[in-house]
Amino acid sequence: MEKASGHEPLDVEAAFRREAPALLGYFTRRVSPTEDAADLLSETFLIAWRKRNRVTLAEATVRPWLYGIARKVLAQHRRGSMRRHALADRVRLVLRESAVAGLDGTANPEDELSEHVRSLVGLLDPLDQEIVTLVYWEGFSQEDVARIVGKPASTVRSRLTRARALLRSQLAESGEVEPGETP
Repeated sequence: MEKASGHEPLDVEAAFRREAPALLGYFTRRVSPTEDAADLLSETFLIAWRKRNRVTLAEATVRPWLYGIARKVLAQHRRGSMRRHALADRVRLVLRESAVAGLDGTANPEDELSEHVRSLVGLLDPLDQEIVTLVYWEGFSQEDVARIVGKPASTVRSRLTRARALLRSQLAESGEVEPGETP
């Protein structure tokens, strides 16, 4: 169907006006949630738009050509959906196993301290919370955090220093750590 002689170049706008309702129905009948159908329709016409200068089709072949693209878009969507569901299932399994591991009836003092620290971090300014969690829980350097949050590295360093001091003093007040000790 590529570059047939004697045929007009593809008019994607006209094809969209003519075929979009039927293609939307095609996707709606095949995906769940049905809201994904509009995204798949957009992807189909985006591909057609990108190919518009490389393809010339007879009017009678435009519709089957678009459905061929739609079929490939749908297959790609299904593969992606299966990968996402498989990943979510693995994460649920890991979380379930870790929750079961903590059900032996014994209290772990480190878990209690971790929960207390998490609650204290939750009291910080939202930007300070993000900086602390990116550095300590996600393992980013202060320079990387500066890029992520869009602030100068000096600002991240000073905010992190201030947040650590505040957390340290709150933990010392609660008796969790000695004054001056690193939590």
